[in-house]
Amino acid sequence: MLPYSFTGRFPQVPTEPSTIRQTCSAGLHRATHLPNMALPFLHPDQSEFISIRRGGGLYIDKTDHLWRLLAPVGGDGSRLQTKYVFLTRPRRFGKTLLVSTLEAYFQGDLPRLRRSDKVVFSPDAGERQELFRGTTIEDTIRQTRAHPVVRLNLAMTTADTPKGLRSRLLEHLESVYTDWHDCGVTTGIEPRTEGGFIRFPQPTAGSDPTPVTVRLETLLYELERQFDALPVVLIGEYDTPLTHLLGRDIDPEPFIAVLREFFGLLKRLEDRLHFVFITGISRFAHANLFSTLNNLTDISWDSEYADLCGFRDADLQGALLPYLEVGARNLDKPVKQVTQELRDHYSGYCFGHPDSSEKVYNPFCLLNCLQDMQAATAGARWQWLGWPNYWAASGTPQFLVRMARQGNFGLSSEPPPVDQLMHATYDLTNIDSGSLMLQTGYLTLRMDQGRLRYDYPNNEVRLTFASSLLEDFGRYAATDELTALHRALVDEDYDAFCTQLHAFMAGMPGEKIANETDCHLILHALCQLMRAEFQSEVHQLGGRSDLEVVFSDHVCVFEFKYNSSPQIALEQIETRDYGRRHFASVRRVVAVGLNFVAGGQEGPPRIEYQTRVRNPSTSNSG
Repeated sequence: MLPYSFTGRFPQVPTEPSTIRQTCSAGLHRATHLPNMALPFLHPDQSEFISIRRGGGLYIDKTDHLWRLLAPVGGDGSRLQTKYVFLTRPRRFGKTLLVSTLEAYFQGDLPRLRRSDKVVFSPDAGERQELFRGTTIEDTIRQTRAHPVVRLNLAMTTADTPKGLRSRLLEHLESVYTDWHDCGVTTGIEPRTEGGFIRFPQPTAGSDPTPVTVRLETLLYELERQFDALPVVLIGEYDTPLTHLLGRDIDPEPFIAVLREFFGLLKRLEDRLHFVFITGISRFAHANLFSTLNNLTDISWDSEYADLCGFRDADLQGALLPYLEVGARNLDKPVKQVTQELRDHYSGYCFGHPDSSEKVYNPFCLLNCLQDMQAATAGARWQWLGWPNYWAASGTPQFLVRMARQGNFGLSSEPPPVDQLMHATYDLTNIDSGSLMLQTGYLTLRMDQGRLRYDYPNNEVRLTFASSLLEDFGRYAATDELTALHRALVDEDYDAFCTQLHAFMAGMPGEKIANETDCHLILHALCQLMRAEFQSEVHQLGGRSDLEVVFSDHVCVFEFKYNSSPQIALEQIETRDYGRRHFASVRRVVAVGLNFVAGGQEGPPRIEYQTRVRNPSTSNSG
């Protein structure tokens, strides 16, 4: 029997999802508190369901969602109510674990056969029931049959030319052919290397390689024949070949044509496929690629699946509670305080309307943090470094920074209408930056006085993106610098603020700061790191103010200029009536015109400013 870490039972009669979740969570809670039982390992670096289950790692049961997602038309599960499903989630958010769980659900863990083995291939050798023992969906596994799975990861296929993309797709399929050959499936192509790796036959002189769609269709046919069951196709990181091109001077249309043909095959084979699941980071490539695959059910913003990937507060207080309690002792803090600090730093993601969707934690960050908190020396580390930023350490999508530096990246806090957000797609050649940041996990949705707004999900993301922007300018912000800048704005000492800002920017290479956009990005990043209450590019009747920073008794409305004058910046604030939306509040509205002078024959680099209180009852120039 596999060394599972908990038991959850699936109700014998149809039950509301909330009831299922409570039943499963109760089982998790009891299992993790057995006396004298070593805690299962947390595996933040593992994302394969079978490895976690075989190794006895902790698995937070999400299979109640599969019960709904894979609902059959009839009782035997031979046909599903939903055949084509599409899901987006940010990086490091459990997509690979979800795909591998689906793979195990459909075909189990098929044994790899050595060349000397005489065992005949068996489609039912995957031990599906053992893998899902104790999970919500255990009884459903017993009632359904195995299906062969073709699992593709398009992150393996990035290329700088359409021809290179076709070659990488074929190479990836070669590895899939090899995996099936190792399981004893006859693919019609024998290994052509000593290591047993399958290589497709090279085309004859003057002819083109066999198209990737033909290779895929051939494999699907063989799997259907030898399993005597319709195949399943699971595709991860579908959008990586296109996000690879963002912010670069490369025409995406030829790449889109290659991928559109590839995905079009899945539509053409509708009657010969059991289930298709496609996932990635962004939704913007959806319209570009799936015009021929127009029957996808998009669950990305479906509140019922909001926690399909990611952990809930109930998970932290249930299966993860023993790790939390040990960690709190090591940090010498109350559990309640540590819970709130974890929530502030790693939770806050919302994948649905904020009024009806539960906020979730980034699972990669939360598991890493809980694991590090188990060390007896965690207290000293936290005191020295604070809460770790695991998401930043795992890599920042550089196309976001490239777009920002090229001026193609707005900093608006206004999301599109809800109906557009939930159902529309985004043109690859005309990407809304706010929507892109939302999809990549750098923004989430909040309700603010009845209005839907963008916001950073948590402190880690806020600091991660700001630091990435400043690093691209060749600078790091020290705590004392941030404190001095913030204090100057609180005290309305704009002379000190400009002096501190000038000193900070003097540490950046001159060629890095070339225009107003660069200056704006630097101020935006600094406000993030100061954890000030602020908004960039605030839409209002007269246009968009560059930056508004809110304090308890005043609001600073900034307008930036480059090699111009602070007077022109101040005139723009007043002419376009920026900041009027704050007039009804108790706060004074202070217009701040900043002009960044690059320097040259007329003098050294400098920052000039002019201020004026904008409230209608007063007027004061500075």
